[in-house]
Order: sequence, then structure tokens, then C-alpha cells
Amino acid sequence: MPDLPLPWMLAATASAIGALMGLMSLAVPRWGANVVRLAPAPDLKGGWAEFRSSYGGALVLAHGAVLLTLSMSAQAGSGAVMGASFAVGLYWLGMAIGRAISMAVDADQGTRTRYNAAAIGFETVMGLALCAPFIAHLGG
Repeated sequence: MPDLPLPWMLAATASAIGALMGLMSLAVPRWGANVVRLAPAPDLKGGWAEFRSSYGGALVLAHGAVLLTLSMSAQAGSGAVMGASFAVGLYWLGMAIGRAISMAVDADQGTRTRYNAAAIGFETVMGLALCAPFIAHLGG
């Protein structure tokens, strides 16, 4: 990867973390299931494929696209970097927003947990790091 400005390095680091999480879920779907605290329904077949696809392949390719765009920034240009990282950053921020809404609206279902609070923090940091190239562009 060429010499990258700090906002691009933040996006690269978050992309590497997201891609690694995806690779882990792709290779070991039980790992992904444990991270998101879900399990396939025992009476329905094919549930592990969902973890490999939604938490594995999708994360690998989305974050891989950001890493590829960053590594090809000399050819692709800063607009491509901002667009790719911004889109994936919004994905993470959307997760944080959805989880926060659930903690407020579904509190009677036990959603106000330390895990969910920490996950909101993690998702927000990932989202902002991925949006950093776009945010830096807005700032000047």
C-alpha cells in the first residue's frame, strides 16, 4: 500500500479488522455465531450457511473492496477511496443505530446489556474509522 494519510490509515485498519472478522466467520461459522450471540434454528437446515455468507463472505468482500481501493488509490483516485470506505462505514454505523434503538425500544426483552453497549462502541468506532477519508475531505 502506498504512503497513506491518517484518515486513510484508519479506514485501512478498520477494513483489515472487518475482513479478519469475516474470514473467521467464513472459516469457523461457530465463531461468528458466538460473536453475534445467535445460533441456527435446530429444526431448520442450512443455518450455518447464513453465518458463512452474512457474517463471513459479505464482510470479507465489503472490507476487501475498501482495502483494494486504498491499495490502488493512485489509479482509482481519492473519490473511489472515499466512496468505498464511506459505504462500508455507514454499514457499521447502521448496526450501531439499530442496536441502540433495540436497547431503547426492546428493553423489556433484555437488550440493555453490557455486551450491547460495548458493541455500539465498537460499531461506532469501526464506522467512523471507515468514514474518516470522507470526513477529512469535508474538513478541507
